[in-house]
Amino acid sequence: MSNVIPGDPSTREWQGRMMQSAGPTSTSDQWHFFDLYALEEKPVITTDQPDPAQATIFLRTLVNHTDEHGYSLQAVRYAPGAYIPRHHHDVAQVVLVLEGEAFLGNRRVGPGQGYYTPGGKGYSVQVGDAGVTLVEFRHSPLTMETVWLDDPKAASMAAGKDS
Repeated sequence: MSNVIPGDPSTREWQGRMMQSAGPTSTSDQWHFFDLYALEEKPVITTDQPDPAQATIFLRTLVNHTDEHGYSLQAVRYAPGAYIPRHHHDVAQVVLVLEGEAFLGNRRVGPGQGYYTPGGKGYSVQVGDAGVTLVEFRHSPLTMETVWLDDPKAASMAAGKDS
């Protein structure tokens, strides 16, 4: 079985399938328990960068509601030195750093610290030398849209491909 999700990584549908494949789904009217450390990490790979060994982003989807009023909670691990080009999501998010550090502009965010990003507001992330593990919370199913603002190939770059 291939780890590559077919389709165009720049589409909302593809992005939703990729994120939803990183953990179990449920609906917001059901109880749901999760264990961050029991879930297997899923490397973020694309049709341009299909080799999981080259991935720089890894997901564990902890809460993954599929209904329109649902929530999502993802643990994300970025490799040391990873750079996520300027982008935005169509929904707001709250991010809490668990380990390591990341930089948003000249602002360092370390363990126990976090940030809120309004929907539609662009940002980029530079990961520190030790990498970073964080959780992302959204009042939205994992079908939200990511728009890459600076470079049409940014989605491939974020997945570890540099050309």
